[in-house]
Amino acid sequence: MRNHNIFNHTTGRLITSGDTEIYVEDIGNPDGPVLLMLHGGFGTIEDFNTITPFLSSYFRLIGIDSRGHGRSCLGNTKLSYKTLTDDLKTVINALDLREFSIFGFSDGGVVAYRYAVGKDARLQKAITVGASWEMNENEPCWEMISGMTGEAWKDMFPASYDTYMRLNPKPDFDTFSTSVVSMWIDLSATGHPEETIRDAVTDMLVIRGDNDFLTNLKSMARLKAMTNKVNILNVPFTEHVAFEESPEIVLCAMGNFLGVELK
Repeated sequence: MRNHNIFNHTTGRLITSGDTEIYVEDIGNPDGPVLLMLHGGFGTIEDFNTITPFLSSYFRLIGIDSRGHGRSCLGNTKLSYKTLTDDLKTVINALDLREFSIFGFSDGGVVAYRYAVGKDARLQKAITVGASWEMNENEPCWEMISGMTGEAWKDMFPASYDTYMRLNPKPDFDTFSTSVVSMWIDLSATGHPEETIRDAVTDMLVIRGDNDFLTNLKSMARLKAMTNKVNILNVPFTEHVAFEESPEIVLCAMGNFLGVELK
């Protein structure tokens, strides 16, 4: 029996994007407003299943496994935030979406920022969780992310590795992990949006866990000062995955931002 409330990697489809295929799964209310869900690095759309049951009654939820993640193949194009944004555009056009909002976690949030800068009139609102909009060697997380390896990731997050090996149609974890880390530390124009984010015309809700070592509060304050399109929520007693650690606060803020009562 199909479960319309969670992502399960059994009911989706593949959409060709450049030199690869992107896995897309559609759940929730088919007549509701569209909310695209973009997961973080080394993750999959199943990472959202702590909150999808609360969202699915109101929204048509479209989960996208990023290139190389979940059931999406890596392809030969260099993995970058620009590449992921291009893949997102391809999926949106293939599904002929007329209006949509984006919920992006971590790397998915960086993609949401980049998409917002692109000024697509179809994008209604964007929500990010644990997502940096800028990156440099002075960021507190730089040493950790630049030194990450596939072996270290497997040791730290064995369940994540097992999920990758279970789902990926062409698993090559060494190549995959190297590509993800290279994307994280890419300081070129294909990386984080940096100052271009001031050009975004989309209203954004930017959520950060108060104890998140991968983002920093001073950076979020700079973002808030750059544009009146940004609303900041700093969630107390949480780390990187604030929507999982404190779903009641995050869902309440999302509901207010998107104009629905989530319960």
